[in-house]
Amino acid sequence: MAPLTQSIEVDHYVDQELRTYAIRATTKIFKGAMVGIDSNGYARGLVAGDRFVGMAYEEKDNLAGANGALKLRIQTLGDFELPMGTATQANLGRPVFASDDATLTFTASGNTYIGVLVDVPATGRALLRIDSNRKMVKTIVHAVENLAAGADIAARAIHAFNQEGWIVAARVVNQATAASGVDGSNTSTIALAIDAGAVVTEVFDNVTTFPLANAAQNLGAVGNTHANAGDVLTLAVTNGATADLGSFLVEVDYI
Repeated sequence: MAPLTQSIEVDHYVDQELRTYAIRATTKIFKGAMVGIDSNGYARGLVAGDRFVGMAYEEKDNLAGANGALKLRIQTLGDFELPMGTATQANLGRPVFASDDATLTFTASGNTYIGVLVDVPATGRALLRIDSNRKMVKTIVHAVENLAAGADIAARAIHAFNQEGWIVAARVVNQATAASGVDGSNTSTIALAIDAGAVVTEVFDNVTTFPLANAAQNLGAVGNTHANAGDVLTLAVTNGATADLGSFLVEVDYI
């Protein structure tokens, strides 16, 4: 776009709560549903794994329409009271996930992060502070040097929690070339733990392969692991005699 040569009018959205999204084809979204975005960028009642964008402010029926034929207003900020049978006072501050447009869970693996539990107003009810832009998610990044084939890291401290938190995901990012010498007899095991309590362990071999250069891969299912203030997160790497991963990053998301 060329530089301006005259004044123009620019839309200004003062209210950041309500936004409008185009709806997926052959889709009906009910008021109060958690809304996700499909791989083509269209809104639908959330399916596990979708990117969460907010709560449906209204009901819209696009069952007979094409992609984008109708649009839906979505609430992107705020606290919402929703049913959740597993919510207790002891879980306040804990991240919450969704497996569909109406089902909340504390199980991170395979589900979509929605927000944080801020109150339990009644049995079976959760007051949820939604986090559609993932502003409450923090990421620990630790760079692992290029270890020689067969070289290990026994237990290296990579982070100390200054307050209570919950780990929701972990992954490796290959910074170098493709890993070499990793097979069924010479595996590479990457393990994360908190004060001797396991967080996640992934074994790379000829079946579960290490990511290619400049690619990322999740370190298996992380179970919304709780960390107390003062807990230390440690990393261990155990390589077979010929296993050489090259340099890589370990990234850990927590709330």
